Amino acid sequence: MSSNIGRAAMPVEGQQVPPPPNNCSGQLYTVRAGDTLFLISLRFGVTVEAIRNANPQITDPDIIFIDQVICVPPVAQPVCDLRVTNLRFLSETGQILPVMGGFVQLNARTIVRANFNRVVSRALFLLEPTGTGTCEFASLIGIDCPSAVTGVAEILWEVPPGTLGRVYVVACTNGCCARSQDVLVVRQDE
Repeated sequence: MSSNIGRAAMPVEGQQVPPPPNNCSGQLYTVRAGDTLFLISLRFGVTVEAIRNANPQITDPDIIFIDQVICVPPVAQPVCDLRVTNLRFLSETGQILPVMGGFVQLNARTIVRANFNRVVSRALFLLEPTGTGTCEFASLIGIDCPSAVTGVAEILWEVPPGTLGRVYVVACTNGCCARSQDVLVVRQDE
């Protein structure tokens, strides 16, 4: 009967150690004293099932041998399908702000709203002055931790007079992150 942890690797006592598989898409690992398939799976971040599938020579998951060479498959990378669907700039009453010469004309208090194709856990709104390299002098203008039921994040930005730059949002959920396109913005001095 197979347990969750399995038996620790055994020394070879007159038995032939099974050879490693002919093909290994991951890395070869030499079993050490105290190892179990479960502990090896934890160490490398893969499942016991994935290790068993990569090692047809292991007929009983409770029996592995010290110095046996096994294949540890690569960690499956999660698919990151998070996208910013739009980034909008609104007046406090919810009206879309005008664009002139390619620049959104900001109010002193501007709502910056980002929509995502799915729920995000945190969104960071950033401003880069124009004429700088990407992220070179970016400054944080706001953070939103949206509710768990919408794909919308927004901040109310107190825009300093003379602001000129590019605004973008970066959001993440479960280790998957997305960055919006840059939007050129300006606030004329009053």
